Order: sequence, then C-alpha cells, then structure tokens
Amino acid sequence: MDHPKLLSRRDLLQAGAAAAAGLVIGFESDATGETRTRTPGKATRLQSWVRVGTDGLISLLTNATEMGQGAQSALAQILAEELEVDWRDVRVDWAPIEPFYYGAWGEFMTGGSGSVRGMFDKLRIAGATARGLLISAGALKFGVTAADCAAMHGTIVHLKSHRTLTYGELAETAAALTPPADVELKKPAEWRLIGQTPPRLDMHAKVAGTAGFGIDVDSATVNRLRTGEARTLLVATIAQCPVFGGKLLSVDAAPALAIAGIKRVVELEGAVAVVAQDYWTARRGLAALKPAWTPAAHPGVSSEAISAALHKASLEDGKAWLPPGGSEKDLRAVSNAAFAAAARIVERTYEAPLLAHATLEPMNATAEVTSGRATLWLPTQVQSQMKTAVARALGIEASNVTVHTTMLGGGFGRRLKTDYGVQAVLIARDVGGPVKLIWSREEDMQHGFYRPTSVIRLRAAMTADGGILAVRSHIGCVDSDEPVSGLVDLPYDIPSVLATYAGQNPGVPLGAWRSVDPSQNTFALESFIDELAAELGVTPIALRRKLLAHDARARRVLDSVAGAADKVPLESGRFRGLALHKGFGSITAQVAEVSVEQKRLKVHRVFAAIDCGTAVNPRNIEGQMQGGIHFGLTAALFGAITLQDGRVREANFDSYPLLRMNQAPDVAVLVLESHGEKIGGVGEPPVPPIAPAVCNAIAAATGARHRSLPLVRQGLTVG
Repeated sequence: MDHPKLLSRRDLLQAGAAAAAGLVIGFESDATGETRTRTPGKATRLQSWVRVGTDGLISLLTNATEMGQGAQSALAQILAEELEVDWRDVRVDWAPIEPFYYGAWGEFMTGGSGSVRGMFDKLRIAGATARGLLISAGALKFGVTAADCAAMHGTIVHLKSHRTLTYGELAETAAALTPPADVELKKPAEWRLIGQTPPRLDMHAKVAGTAGFGIDVDSATVNRLRTGEARTLLVATIAQCPVFGGKLLSVDAAPALAIAGIKRVVELEGAVAVVAQDYWTARRGLAALKPAWTPAAHPGVSSEAISAALHKASLEDGKAWLPPGGSEKDLRAVSNAAFAAAARIVERTYEAPLLAHATLEPMNATAEVTSGRATLWLPTQVQSQMKTAVARALGIEASNVTVHTTMLGGGFGRRLKTDYGVQAVLIARDVGGPVKLIWSREEDMQHGFYRPTSVIRLRAAMTADGGILAVRSHIGCVDSDEPVSGLVDLPYDIPSVLATYAGQNPGVPLGAWRSVDPSQNTFALESFIDELAAELGVTPIALRRKLLAHDARARRVLDSVAGAADKVPLESGRFRGLALHKGFGSITAQVAEVSVEQKRLKVHRVFAAIDCGTAVNPRNIEGQMQGGIHFGLTAALFGAITLQDGRVREANFDSYPLLRMNQAPDVAVLVLESHGEKIGGVGEPPVPPIAPAVCNAIAAATGARHRSLPLVRQGLTVG
C-alpha cells in the first residue's frame, strides 16, 4: 500500500460539474457520524467535495474515518487553504459511499496511511475550483471581471471598490457556473493554513465527553431519522466458537431465556448471541449457556508447532518476490553471483509473533433490518466493503444498505474487517428490531484477525573491504500474500536485494496490523544492519550513512535524529540504538535510549524524525509519531498472541498487557519537510523502527542480541 492512486484533474472537474447542480439541505456530522440538520436554510454543493451554507459555514465531504489520527481535520485544512476560508468556518460531513468518493485504494476505506496522501492533490484542486467559481460568481454580481476580484476569508472582494459578498450569498450563482478548465493552486510560500496547527475539529467533543463512538449508540441515535414509531434499542453480546474453523453444533436457549430481561437467543453459523435489555443482562444470559461446538478444523495448532514450521520454511528456497516487469531468473542470477564472490557471508535469523489489534473499544455494531433494507451505525474503516458484505449476508442489494460511521476507539487495521457488522445485521433481522452488538474483551482478543507471525533469515554477501554486495531474505510466514514489504524496498544502496517466502497458514485468521509487513521485516532488517556494523567494526550510524550515500533525503532524516540525540547528554548506564524506515511515502528514523540493570529494561526516551514531504499539521504529525512509537513499543516489549489446540491463549489485558504510563518513554519528534516530494503518510511509519531501535540499544548496553519478540519473553522485565 505504498502508492495511492490520484484522480486526474480532468476527471475531478468533470465530476465536480456534474455534482454542482441544485441545492441540498445543509447537514453536518454529529458525534456519532449520523447526519442532522445544521441550521435553517440551505447549503449548496458547490463542487464534489465542497458544500457552502447560507450561514457561511464550509463543509468538506470526507471519505476518511476518524480513529484518533486527525485525518478529517487535516483534510479540511487542505481544502480550507485553497478555498480561502477561516478555520472557524470549516466543518466535516460524510461523503456518499459511492465510487467517485473512493480513496487511495479504490475503496471507501481508511488505512495504509492513505487518507491525507491520497487526497492531498484532490482536495487542493477541489478547493481551488470552488474558489474560482465563487470569484466568477462575485464578478457577475459586481459587474466586473474575475481578475478584478479576490477571495479573502470566506468572502469575494472587489479590489477597487472594496465591496464584498460572502460565499453563502454567492453559492447558488457559483453552482450554476461551469468549472474552469484549469485552476491555479497556491504556492507553498502563500499557505496560511497548511503547515500550521489549528485545533482539530474532533477535539472539543472528545474533551467534553460528547463524542460518539460505536459503543455509545443509543435509542435516540437510532430513532433520530425515523419517521414512524420510535423503537427501543436492545443490546446483544456473543460467544463464538473458541477454536479456529469450528461451528456451532447446538445450544439450549432455556437457561438464558429464564433470566429477566433476556429477549432472545440467536444462533449463527459459528456463534451464539444473547439479546437483552442491556449489556450486562445479556452477559449473564450468555454465561448461562453451554453451547456445543464442532471440532476444530485444524486440531493441535500451537504456537510452538507454527514456529518450528516457519523456521524450517525459512531454510527453504521459497517463492521470489518480483518487482513489476522483473525477471526471477535474472534476480536469482545476480544474487547467486554476489554470494559466490563474497569474501564472507553473514547470516542471522529473527522471529516475530502473532499480534492482536487490541483496540480499546471492542468490536461493536448497531443494526436494524426492515422491509428489505439494512441500516448500521458502527465504527468501521471500510464502508464500501461493509455494505457489500452485509448485502451478501442478507441477500439484498448493496444499495439497500446504509452505513453511518461513528468515531472509532482504535482501528489499527482490525476494523478493515466486516465480521462484526454482518453479525449485527443477522441478529437484528432475527429480532425484528434495532440491536446493538457488543463483543466482550475476551471475544475481541480471541477472535481477531492477527498480525502474521514470521521467521526471517537474512544473509549478506560481504566484500573483503567491508562492502555489502547483496542481501537475501528468506521469509517463513503464515501469510502467503507476498509478506516482503520492508525487505525489498530498502532505503539502502545495496546492489542485489532478493526476498523469497515460504510457509503455510494452519487456519489462523490474519489481517492488516498497523504498518503491515514492515512491523516484522524492519525489526529484522534494522537489527541486521547493526549486526553487520559490528562484524565490520564500524558504528551503526557510519554504516547507514555509507549505505545512504545516494539518498540525501534519507540521510538528512538520519543525521537530524542523531543530531537531536547528541544534543542531550547520555547519562551513565544508558545506551542508545538507532533504526530507520522508508515506506508509506515517508522516511522516519528513531533513536531509543535504554538502561538494563539485572535484566530489568527501561526505555527512557525516544528521539524521532520524519520527513513526509509536506507537513499539513506539524502538531498532529508529532502526536501520530508519539502514538505510533508507543503502539510499536507495546508490541516489542509485551505483544504476543499464542495458540494451543487451535485456540488463542490470551483473553484480556492481564495476559496481553499494554504499555503503562510509568513505562512510557519521553518522545521528542522532529518534523522535516521536502516540498518537492510527494506527500507521505504518517500513521504507519513510526511503528516499524521502534522495536529494532530498542533491541539495538539493548545490544549496546549488554552485548546480548535479542532476535525474537516480545522482549518480556526473552528473559527481560520492563521498568
């Protein structure tokens, strides 16, 4: 997911012209992602992504789910910059879940750090197009030429007479005009919003406690748009087959139905749900049941067996990853020749476990199914796929499925899946009324779609004078879908790079986890680079600088973070480790500072630098870097999903701990820019480097190299 597809300017203008016809009632998203009337009066869809209200408020139609990353605010900032409006007048509405509004990955979805980098050019053009239409409308009203007018702070000004008209006054006239064939975008030197740090649009509601997440949906939410009789929202919870691939065989509903407040027991293919007047009553009913399950589809699956199989797979000559137009024969020939000519070969093996997403808000969805139509209120990252999956499950057309997106209490890739939404509509159809399904923490932990586990054997062909001729990656992984990112798109100047992969999935449900393959592969690569430096007798940063001799941008990021760390004196007993990552259109480097006393590890601070091309909101980028580092550090220190007899052992945060505040390091972030480069992502890049940076620091402190994660399972405790 490194290359978002951008809509051409021609396509955008044509679609904008089609969408500009007519007036629409003004709506804005409320805290649950629902739509509600904003003010009396009208708003005009001025351009595909822009709506202008008679009250002067500007709405961005967005396709980005807000899950704490600040994407909606950043997108609004881009639009407002080109549209020449004040930040206080900007709002966000949901775009229709239609193909025109699909984002970087050809879906209406949020993931892969694709929101801002996928929409940056589109929204600049949209804002500039709307600005041009408003200027033309103002010129018509003033009886002058467009060149005599300018857009300023939500108004069109006649420069000579200083007469003004607001955007709200001009919107209808502007909507009837033909969009200009071309638009002039503002130059970076002219920006007054991009690069600044206005307050996020979602922050007030979150601070005030009024922000609505999926788990907050209530009867009032469900009935808000209803024209008929109000309905009472019931609550369901669920127990799914505890082993991978098993199904529900039978269940006696009587013990649950005997409890006051229990309304129904619903049987699904692989689960049983209890519907009640409230969540805790539903939990009591579920506990009273003793469902019988079919045997596991893959009995005996265990972490130990998977690890052994992957170590064996890493010794195989697996399937080779090929770049577009690449020749496997040629890649292998170059690699084989390099290893044949090597003065010495260095080989190391690294291992990373299965990981859960562990979102603090567990999976949940509210649904109602009536008259061949389904309506959902839920936290999702993938609205278009949710519509399709729900329609398929119900046997209806996707056009008869309405999705209201709430705020997300964490996504990290888990809510790219549709399972919980499908369950909710099946339960609601059985009940005949609106139902909110809430998974327990145990269900969430034991029925996720996990970050793949992998064993990565790395080999380097070295010259006698310390040059690196080739790097070969032998990946043993339960994910067979080219699990190579981070090992084939190296930032380093190495003549031959080849990655092969082998392995088999014994039935483990897999999913995208924040930063995807680089979360494992960068741990291996950046640990290996440090080990090569030790073999060569040079410092880790010296080797990286040498390998980045032809990449000035990456070298600048590396030198910036190293310089920031060097300015802070290193206390006695503390040691530092370095790691670099290039991906998602951005470059980031981190220095971790640790101490290790009698196997007790303390991560004191992390220095980080990122170059994402253009920093739309530096403060938000800093927050994303800090959050991503803590997220990745949690996994590096503690994270592991382990299996026994085809089921997950971990059930809650007692066995799958998160980083605590007293364990969290101080994180200092440098935000760098390269305006000549395409804009990059921010949400994913901070995650991959933290694990190798910490492990490299531990090696500097103790001389011991940890090649397997998490660290608490390698004999370390965390201070």
